[in-house]
Amino acid sequence: IEQALALRETLFEEPSYRLIFGEADGLPGLVVDRFGDVLVVQTGSGAMEAHLDTIVSALDAVLSPTHIIAKNEAAAREIEGMERYTKALKGDLVDEVSLIENGAHFVAPLAEGQKTGWFYDHRSARQAMAPLARGARVLDVFSYCGGWGVQAALAGAESVTCVDASETATDYVHRNAELNGVADKVGSIQGDAFAAMKQLIADGEKYDLVVLDPPAFVKRKKDFKNGLAGYHAINELALRLIKPGGYLISASCSMHMPADRLLEVIHSSARHIDRSVQVIGYQGQGPDHPVHPAIVETSYLKSWFCRINFSL
Repeated sequence: IEQALALRETLFEEPSYRLIFGEADGLPGLVVDRFGDVLVVQTGSGAMEAHLDTIVSALDAVLSPTHIIAKNEAAAREIEGMERYTKALKGDLVDEVSLIENGAHFVAPLAEGQKTGWFYDHRSARQAMAPLARGARVLDVFSYCGGWGVQAALAGAESVTCVDASETATDYVHRNAELNGVADKVGSIQGDAFAAMKQLIADGEKYDLVVLDPPAFVKRKKDFKNGLAGYHAINELALRLIKPGGYLISASCSMHMPADRLLEVIHSSARHIDRSVQVIGYQGQGPDHPVHPAIVETSYLKSWFCRINFSL
């Protein structure tokens, strides 16, 4: 834990980051996210669950946080016969957490939120997005609490529309936009992403930048075929919404979806609707999600940055 903390304190000025990233930090089955004085812990294996008291004592000794919360709601826990629960291990159970990412301030739901409440892994990609968002009309699909969208507005976007199925998530989008002084630029659509994008196409909407950050469509190897079809469908919809010369950021957090296959999806989807693609950048997970060179599964996140034109 001290080794992991030293790395993060070298990399980040603010105490907002993934403190422990499982195998990559020498602690298989353990994830800890830091939100200032609040630590959110996930134990993904029976071995780590068995030593949870020791882990909490060690975290307390190293960091002395005011709160340590176990957020163990992943369905995968059932594989090892572990119950799903959320509870306070130190301090009281809190409903939400606060953080700073790339200079932007956010609040995120803990009890009703996804994973540990926030997704720090796209930090670097969101920072790289800034020049593309400046002066742009932006669509942020699968927006969750506005990590991409609010940062796009702060980067100087003309307007941002965030799409998410969760009413809780879209409520937090507006709270975070207000928190950062960009409430007048940020709107939301609460509903299914595929349906929302089809309606936007039908309405003739066009955007300078579309961000796709979907959940894992390929959670297991056997899901690959269906998941691949999902990536094709969502990327084609996004491409139809982009103005000529506009930009697409297309991401996947599916460990079983290789980066080169995602790029093939973008390219083939573009060709299907007579668009051409220029790849202008690539981002993986942020440095608080380090990669173990011998464990390919620790490298899971990918984002392609593309410029979209009509084919000549």
